[in-house]
Amino acid sequence: MQTRKIGPLFARYTIPALIAMLVSGTYQIIDGIFVGRYIGSDGLAAINLAWPMVGVLLAVGLMIGIGIGSHISLNRGAGDDEKASAFLGQLPLLLIVPGIILSVILLFTGYLLLDFQGATGNVLHYGYDYLKVIAFSAPFVLGSIAVPYIMRNLNAPRLATTFMVVGALMNICLDYLFIVHLKLELVGAGLATVISETTAMVLALIYIFNKRSPMRIRRRHFAPRLDLSWKICKNGASSLFMYLYIGFTIVAHNFMFMKYGNSVSVAAYAIAGYLLTFYYLLVEGVAHGMQPIVSRFYGERNIDATKKVLGLAMYYGIGGGAIYTASLLIFPAFFAGFFVGDNEELRIIAVHAIRIYMFALFVSGFFVITEAFLQAIGEGHKALIITICNMLIQLPFLFIMPLFLGIDGVWLAMPVSSIVLLIPVSILLVKQIKKINRIKKPIPLNA
Repeated sequence: MQTRKIGPLFARYTIPALIAMLVSGTYQIIDGIFVGRYIGSDGLAAINLAWPMVGVLLAVGLMIGIGIGSHISLNRGAGDDEKASAFLGQLPLLLIVPGIILSVILLFTGYLLLDFQGATGNVLHYGYDYLKVIAFSAPFVLGSIAVPYIMRNLNAPRLATTFMVVGALMNICLDYLFIVHLKLELVGAGLATVISETTAMVLALIYIFNKRSPMRIRRRHFAPRLDLSWKICKNGASSLFMYLYIGFTIVAHNFMFMKYGNSVSVAAYAIAGYLLTFYYLLVEGVAHGMQPIVSRFYGERNIDATKKVLGLAMYYGIGGGAIYTASLLIFPAFFAGFFVGDNEELRIIAVHAIRIYMFALFVSGFFVITEAFLQAIGEGHKALIITICNMLIQLPFLFIMPLFLGIDGVWLAMPVSSIVLLIPVSILLVKQIKKINRIKKPIPLNA
């Protein structure tokens, strides 16, 4: 990092991270394509109703991965490799204990949460089948999310991406085997995801703890330290709440769609969600590629380089989002066609949903990059505030607008609330940049 120009350095970290996020997203998107085409709208509705509970696992895994990864980069940038190793040593504890707890919670509450959202008949049956598979594999699901982020902070972004590509290709093959040939329905979708993600995680762990890793982990580093675990969770908390926010809003939207529409409306919302996920993966790839560089430069108090990396992330993250949003609005039927098969009713609703639900999609990219930047400089609590505000501001729009606009009010709640939140988040970011501008680079000891 000390010898490379910022542009090529940004590309070296961001391109593999972006590819890795897209590859990771194929687990969900490929599942959606297979489910939509071979099980139908009930299957799509079921997987969307189950996703908020699965999202809790993804949220915890992301919190662990980003929390550990950012502290590794910050401490290595400050020259404290021993402390960086101690942070990495907390990984097994943070995967196993929360994994077991979340597994039990999902098994005993999954059915009730599906029922609460309005699931009945086949939709309820499919959804709980999927949840049971994920619940029994909870520690592995956490690890499959956390470990790739740690690898990127250990100077191995390309290798992390390679392992995820292996998992993604395996997921496609297993989806075809379990869903199309063995007719395992959503049980098959869950098994395909868990097996392929676990394979990628194991490959990554082998790298992290072998001699090729730039960090040497000793037995003493695995000693549980609550102070370090707390710092990890604190700095990654905004990522946790971001996914919890997504899960919460999905539950609320599902409830409102069942109230003002039916299971086909929920299936259309699932399709919109997959298309939304694709952009989130793109912008998170940019954000997570930015994070190790920002953490390292900020740890060295190289403020000019820190701001340049942020500028590049904003340029590509938001610019790419604007292009993607325009494509969705111009060709909604093309994008919906990947999921709907021959279901004309679902196609009509999905096309309408894409046009009014996703017109301000690129604004979400600004929030994602801002939160990742704040986490990278150790201001995770401010990123958490943005996430909580994003969740809270949606609720009034979600429950009030349908009273006047019907089901279109449900579709419009998210984009309208995002536009309203844009102003205060922009002010927060500007103030943070002014604050770090006052930081002076320390005088070298040999000066």
